[in-house]
Amino acid sequence: MTAAGPPALRAALIGIDGSGKSTVARLLADRPRDAGRRAVLSCLRAHENPDAPLQDLSRHLDTLSKEADRLDSPDLKLAVLYLQMCTYGVVERFFVRELGVRVVITERHPLIDALAYLPLYRRAVRRVDGPGRPAVLREQLAGLPPPAAEAALDWCRVLSGRPGGREVRLDTLGAELAGLAELPPGQCAAELSARLGVTAPDVAVLLDIDVDTALGRVAARGGRPELHERAGDLARVRESYDRALAASGTARVHRLPAGRPPEDLAAEVARLIGG
Repeated sequence: MTAAGPPALRAALIGIDGSGKSTVARLLADRPRDAGRRAVLSCLRAHENPDAPLQDLSRHLDTLSKEADRLDSPDLKLAVLYLQMCTYGVVERFFVRELGVRVVITERHPLIDALAYLPLYRRAVRRVDGPGRPAVLREQLAGLPPPAAEAALDWCRVLSGRPGGREVRLDTLGAELAGLAELPPGQCAAELSARLGVTAPDVAVLLDIDVDTALGRVAARGGRPELHERAGDLARVRESYDRALAASGTARVHRLPAGRPPEDLAAEVARLIGG
């Protein structure tokens, strides 16, 4: 373990799907300054982070996320997103404590994005929820790739065993999380922070883009869109980010118009975080 030093600076790139977060993150990762002292991480996909722990788990969860999109199952999708977000605190602490990274930049942030997306998923989960829904989810899980489903269930057991933790069940997790959106914003943020094992970043950079342009970029990627990559849903999430940022308690927030060339955006982000 590295010697203790000043706290690492933690910055987050946020914005709706299609805002350019992934492209800007890649450009920041390629910048040569402070090599080895800065890490650019994916919040949801630890397997995209070189040297990160939990890579096999991350690959399995990514598979389940795509399966939830295929099944059009919002409660399963929300549950898997949460399990993915729960990997981030482990990864961030590893890079800071074990590798001595002093600046951590993450594409998305577990706390802010959970606050932004929960209201959207609450509505979607309510449409399918009911007394028989856990049985439907268990049937869906039984039809998923066994290694991925078992990895997710193992991760649920790990999370259930944390000190002061609560049981995490994949067949009821989505509905449980959707219920958190009904709490007052500050209480919801505190509950999510405790569950996810993260606190607000020091700096958040919101890449702001209009929904039509974002949808065009999403369509250009090809493949199946995610459940929330629809015009109305993206518009709701775009509106939710300001509330999510206020509830999270992030100290420094910068909003950048995302229609500019990604190289310009990356340079601006680097300037704002001192990297």
